[in-house]
Amino acid sequence: MNPYRTLLLNLGSTALLLASATAFADQNALPSGGSPTSVSITNSSNAPVYANIVLGQPPATLPPNCSNLGTQIQSLTDSNLVFTSSVAGKTVSFTLVPGVNDKGSYQMAAGETITYTPQTISCGSASCSPAVTFNYFFTPTDVGFKDNNGCSNSTFPNATNLAEASINFGVNGSVGAGCANADDTDISAVNGVNSILQVSTQDAGGNPQTGWPASTSLAKNAVLGKNANLPGVFGWAATNCSGNLANSGYPNPTKACAAPKMAPRASKKHTCTTPNGTQYKAIIGPKKTYYCDERSDAGTCNNQRQAYVTGGNVQILYIGPAY
Repeated sequence: MNPYRTLLLNLGSTALLLASATAFADQNALPSGGSPTSVSITNSSNAPVYANIVLGQPPATLPPNCSNLGTQIQSLTDSNLVFTSSVAGKTVSFTLVPGVNDKGSYQMAAGETITYTPQTISCGSASCSPAVTFNYFFTPTDVGFKDNNGCSNSTFPNATNLAEASINFGVNGSVGAGCANADDTDISAVNGVNSILQVSTQDAGGNPQTGWPASTSLAKNAVLGKNANLPGVFGWAATNCSGNLANSGYPNPTKACAAPKMAPRASKKHTCTTPNGTQYKAIIGPKKTYYCDERSDAGTCNNQRQAYVTGGNVQILYIGPAY
């Protein structure tokens, strides 16, 4: 099995969340005068960093009541995948992982911003914009995909966390009420944390852009042990965010996949407590080591937009290393 595919699937991605059905036409297209959503990635640290990208892929089979998924960017070589840099004269080009076309790395200068500018394409008698799911993690050197299988190892002692953004699914020409139709963002610390990241869907005045909920429009992760109840953040091992099944399907720790070095430990009584005081059972790791998954008290780990609403800019910020 491809380890990077395993990594992607284990991250609690919300790429294809479905919003409630509305009275829109089956063919999801840009409304008159509407615009697709863009994404900007900024290195706000004072040192270069590699932005490592994994593109989300369509489901293997069509969802119920969805007869056509529309157009989705699946390759870093897609002509619709257009980035520009804030650095004058610099071309944005991702170096592909050998043998695949949906994973690659790009070195960002300190202070540099790269912006994905969505393209408008024809879909029947209307205009559409290809859907795309970006999964970004950041590394100080070009080792982004080396030993990066969601486990603690010498390359990634605390694994990696991702900034995830799924955009323009509601205006990509898909057909059927069961097709994905809403922009969505989150930060996933499900495997671990190596960076402090921020994902914002706010405008310049600090208010949510059209269609985004206020409560999760600014997401920022913390070091391990501090991510429960942070809006827009999936905590370590909290694949389902909250509730009794919050840690169902966690990727580590197992005998073959070590927990992050800084993973939160359970009390001597092997119990854990959410920030609001709810107790839950600890995860039992190899050699009877007990850990607390970073589960939240409520399901606020992702930031989902109102269905069929697009436009504006999702801002992903690399702040710096977590440790």
